[in-house]
Amino acid sequence: MHGVEGAAPLMTAVRYAGGAGSERVLLVPVVRGRFGPAASYVRLPGFVGEGWTASVAAPVGPDSTWDVATVTLSVGASLNDATRDAWREVRALISDAGLRRVIDQELR
Repeated sequence: MHGVEGAAPLMTAVRYAGGAGSERVLLVPVVRGRFGPAASYVRLPGFVGEGWTASVAAPVGPDSTWDVATVTLSVGASLNDATRDAWREVRALISDAGLRRVIDQELR
């Protein structure tokens, strides 16, 4: 994602076709880059097909919550330091201790 500006992390959901006609969802956090616009890069595990869609980015807050399996897959799909740093910022904001642990484990 390019061009998302702001101080708080934003989260978008990317939907794409997986194997056997299944739909997969990947969460992609975005924060303002240190230099220039934000840029989060991810791989789409199991991507088969030609298209994908992304939701409008929404602010992350203490009450934000997501499925553990989706967070595990999403953090693991991070391809650059900006994306991993965005996950660290998300981790610092959310109040769900279980999700914070999952993010920590996947960032190692």
